[in-house]
Amino acid sequence: MSIHSYSPDTTFTLQSICRPEPGYEKSLFSEHQLHAVKFNNIPYRHNPSDWVVLSFLASLIIVAWLQVFYFKRLRQIFYAPLSQRFLNILTKEGSLFNERITIALSLIYIFTFSLLLSLLLKNFMPGTFSRLSDSQVFTICAGGLLLFWLIKISFIWFLGVVFRTIPTTQDYLQNILAFSFITGIFLLPLLILTTFLHSNIIAYITLISIGLLYFFRVMRGFFIGISLKKFSYLFLFVYLCSLEILPLLVILKGLYLISKGY
Repeated sequence: MSIHSYSPDTTFTLQSICRPEPGYEKSLFSEHQLHAVKFNNIPYRHNPSDWVVLSFLASLIIVAWLQVFYFKRLRQIFYAPLSQRFLNILTKEGSLFNERITIALSLIYIFTFSLLLSLLLKNFMPGTFSRLSDSQVFTICAGGLLLFWLIKISFIWFLGVVFRTIPTTQDYLQNILAFSFITGIFLLPLLILTTFLHSNIIAYITLISIGLLYFFRVMRGFFIGISLKKFSYLFLFVYLCSLEILPLLVILKGLYLISKGY
């Protein structure tokens, strides 16, 4: 046998560089029974802190205590904003500034309104208060609210002394306190539902209710001022705007500047 016939020269033979198509045979193993399922991801809900729950519980205990021991006075406070007659009855029974029930109702109002403000600030200004905890934001709101009311009540009393309208000023302050106490008790169940149910609808209902109560408070204060014959309606309107509307505009403007980083 010759060498040429045993190992032919393939130098000039054209060969394909494409790989052949692989051929697959049926596997001996059957398909698994597990199938892909689409999971519905449930978003994480921020549960309220322990101090919020304990504060709600303490507020409910205070309301129950007032209902048992101060039912008559509590009913007078709720009736006072309805007419001048009920306001006179509330005033004749004593001054709200010197009663034990005022301390309890003030605690409820400061807690509920400060909690509402802290929730609004955390939701509408998250970038500004993101580094602060819920308790810190609540403390800031409570301190600011307490300082605001001390300055406002002192200024109203000062104007009453200057213009010699002490009786009307007392009625006006009693009206403000009555509406504030009603607002605190009214906010308590709504904030409980808002905090635990995380419902935006209840939050909007709460804001609308607060707006209506504030509007009624301003109108009731205007009717109290009408009893003063020596002042014109224009003076009363400017007076109410300076005491009720202007401070809110200043606070909102300050929060806007803080949110913008000024």
